[in-house]
Amino acid sequence: MESIIMVIFVFLICFCISSVLNILFKKTEKRDWLITLLISVGFSMIIVPLLAG
Repeated sequence: MESIIMVIFVFLICFCISSVLNILFKKTEKRDWLITLLISVGFSMIIVPLLAG
């Protein structure tokens, strides 16, 4: 249960940072948001097991 919470927490942090960067660089197309979502999910799924293990 702890790992799921950690994955969600890391995902939210990554998504917030990426969203701010998207807005600052005026990348607000649907494709850019999808890429941001996929990168955030992938990053959180890779980082949490590395840090927890």
